[in-house]
Amino acid sequence: MTKIILPGAWELTATNPTCELYAIYVPTRWRQVTNNLAQQRARLQGKSYRAVPVYSLDPLVVGSFPKIIKTLRNGWQKDNVPWLLATETTELSDLSDLGNLIKDWLIEEFSSLEDVESQLANLNNDDWQWGNSQTYELLHPQNKVETSNLYQAIPDYLAEKFLQKPTVSFGVDEQYQLTFYRVVSLQGAELMSWPPTEVTVTKGKETTETAYISFVLEFVLQTVPWREKPIVYHHLSIRRWLTKPLNYVPYPGVKAHIGNNRRWLDGQRQTFCFIPLMINRYGKEMKWPQAISNLLSLNDSQLPDANNLVSNPNHNWSRVNTIPSGIQAAIAYTSKLGEPPCFPGVSPQDLASLDQAIEAHLPVQRVGEAKRVTGNIFIFWPLEKPKQKIVPLLADEDIQSAKPKKAKKSDNPNHSHTPMLRPKLAAPAVFREAENSLRTILILWETPQCRNALIAEICQLLYLSPTKVENIYEGSYGSLCIKTQHVGDLTQDLEIQHFSEARKTYQQQRTNLLVERINQIIAFIPQTKKLSGALIEIRLKPRISEADTKLAWRIGAMKAGYLNQHIHRITYITKAGEEKPKKSGLEPVKRAVSDLLRQFGLLPDTPLINSKKDGIDPDVWLTCFYVLRRTRKTNAENIPKTVVLMIRVNPITAQVELTTPDLFKEQGWISYPVGLAHLLNEDWDSNSYDESNEELDDEQKRKEQTKEQRLINKFVAECLQECLNTQITDNKSPRVLFMAEALNARKMLNWLQNQNLLTNDPLQALKQYLSQEQINRLWVVRLRIADTGEVPVAIVKDSPGSRTSGVYLWQGVCDHGERSLYLSVRKALYTERGTTILQKTQSRLDNGSRQAGKARILEIALIHHPEIKGDKLAHFVHSLRSRWPYFANDVSLPLPFPFAIKAKEYAISTKDPVESSETDDSNF
Repeated sequence: MTKIILPGAWELTATNPTCELYAIYVPTRWRQVTNNLAQQRARLQGKSYRAVPVYSLDPLVVGSFPKIIKTLRNGWQKDNVPWLLATETTELSDLSDLGNLIKDWLIEEFSSLEDVESQLANLNNDDWQWGNSQTYELLHPQNKVETSNLYQAIPDYLAEKFLQKPTVSFGVDEQYQLTFYRVVSLQGAELMSWPPTEVTVTKGKETTETAYISFVLEFVLQTVPWREKPIVYHHLSIRRWLTKPLNYVPYPGVKAHIGNNRRWLDGQRQTFCFIPLMINRYGKEMKWPQAISNLLSLNDSQLPDANNLVSNPNHNWSRVNTIPSGIQAAIAYTSKLGEPPCFPGVSPQDLASLDQAIEAHLPVQRVGEAKRVTGNIFIFWPLEKPKQKIVPLLADEDIQSAKPKKAKKSDNPNHSHTPMLRPKLAAPAVFREAENSLRTILILWETPQCRNALIAEICQLLYLSPTKVENIYEGSYGSLCIKTQHVGDLTQDLEIQHFSEARKTYQQQRTNLLVERINQIIAFIPQTKKLSGALIEIRLKPRISEADTKLAWRIGAMKAGYLNQHIHRITYITKAGEEKPKKSGLEPVKRAVSDLLRQFGLLPDTPLINSKKDGIDPDVWLTCFYVLRRTRKTNAENIPKTVVLMIRVNPITAQVELTTPDLFKEQGWISYPVGLAHLLNEDWDSNSYDESNEELDDEQKRKEQTKEQRLINKFVAECLQECLNTQITDNKSPRVLFMAEALNARKMLNWLQNQNLLTNDPLQALKQYLSQEQINRLWVVRLRIADTGEVPVAIVKDSPGSRTSGVYLWQGVCDHGERSLYLSVRKALYTERGTTILQKTQSRLDNGSRQAGKARILEIALIHHPEIKGDKLAHFVHSLRSRWPYFANDVSLPLPFPFAIKAKEYAISTKDPVESSETDDSNF
């Protein structure tokens, strides 16, 4: 078995590399006028966020002049802070065209206000000027400002070096040659192969199609626990291009990638690069941002017509082995745009090819290696082989075939790879004596096939059979009431009107329509005093996403007393008018039922720690911390509060509990389902998912956040103290495993930030509340997930393309030898094994019909672990990833984190904007 993996983490070896940056400051008069416009709009719309929305301006400006590598939002608030930093200046010293671009952006951005153009009339384009350049060393920054600039400067430096030899060989035999070009980005540095490469995709037994993809390479600079200097990570993914006309463009539009060898800001020649640019949808019309269209017309360039590009997404693509020229355009696939052209992600072989290219192209060296940690590897809930054919207690005659099928392993529900889909585990868990247990399920159905399948699944999973009493089903473990009711017309789309008729945006209409539908749902559903469950058959998401009723059902059913899970119909109507089951079969039914059980915090009725195999005493509370979002309610100081969760699990009774700062003061820990119901009653801030709200632009906001951090630290300490004082077994003081995820928690628990781990006692924030004896029974672990790009990829040493799993100690990365950093690599999903994934020698370019089989890597930083060896604790945290019993192994974070993350389903309000599903392809 493989013992060593190579992290995709590098440090510079070049002799005294330097960077020269030029700055642009916002002229005082421009700043005043723009801030005034932002405040006018905030007052008009009743919003509290009044800062200049530079998040929509920055991409336009950076796309117009790709040598800009960094923007500082405070540059629009303060006169001594630059707004833009660039690695070179425009050909002309003046920036008059920049003034025109910003005016056009202001006119479009603040179109809801009157007399915008008159307020801009006295702004002078000549006010914009380049500041003096500054040269400094990349390896030896002199102050905090220079250190901050490294996060853009070093990736930019490496990208430019890489482009000196832009062609890379991919594949086990280096059979593919890919040439990379720069993509404008403010997040590290991004390179993309061009022109797109053809990939064969098999659909069905005989049909083959061709997909077009580009490889995307990113360099990012990251800090690491207990290491002073940041290091470079590389990430590889693919971008899948659309080639067929888009029949429907979702609101507010789609993103295009525009390739050009002329700079838009001054019309001068440049190395061919790509600029991501939104095509905005106005009704049925597609338009480019006004500011960009006007700027290009000034410089005698022309983007392709937006409507034509949507109809023909491959505009002027280069041919293989030709130098790109002119304007080229392409639209990348996202989850909103229909069926994917091919599977996402790259293979381990592709990562190995890239890793070799980095070593050959760049002045860098790898940071350390990761050695496998030995430990017991065992399946916590092992499968059982079927002994006899299992016949479902209730079968849907409309779905069953006429001839009985031969028994298979899958016929035995106890052979399910998902533990909580096995009756032997699920039934005892549901019916064990516990507070607020599940005793009633309401099925709100639209099609009888879905209703019957849900009843059959519940009965099979919980060993139930119907009784003579209406709606009562009984089995060896207990009884359950299953009520059914047709949904009527309450799942129909909300009646969103066109803007020209309603004079309101879709989102403005949606809020009122949701409230109306929620009230109808509450009046329609039979009320229940005891918390119950509901399974609701809803319709597919409509084209106008704001018309979706899912949120109304989530809130309405919960207000009526039902935790609820939704399911789409499991049949479809053929052209001949026949109703047939979908290819997915009964999988959505199984998932819906198990997800409802998950909302009740149900775990298998077996201890979650195996003392013999884990080597850990079971007297350990499993706890985690999670930040949800901010509320509109304020505290005594009139400051909106951030709601944070603590989840704890008793590993012996498998009881799941939840608390928040408000709940803890009044009730302490409460059962998980009751906690979910409580979350719905918070007055959530509709803008609290908007990162722009988190900008700390002034001293007052920093003071507010510091105070909030102190309150949350006190809450965490009190929760941990209560756990430490609550025995799990008799006559023994328990330990507590406390876990937090870095990206989610570090703003509130700032003692978990890397710079504080390096310089401070990380537990100082807790020690003022906990005794030394309690601190000695506390284990603190900080985690980072790969999805955010903050964890390196892993390449198997001496075996390119191989896959591995387990816990690896990353050696040679921390400055202090007594500190340990681990990488947890999980095995491939059971659905990804065998012939369903790209094999060891395959590139993504060899096959678009197989899954990548990518590893979900988790970084484990052991902050505090008295009386247990680091290797053993890291291995235990790794094992908790596979101890999540709902659709095992499809989570990155260990138990009990999924309970905390899924709680967001109830941290909602009618004022929330529609969830965006605009996701880019990625491999991490």
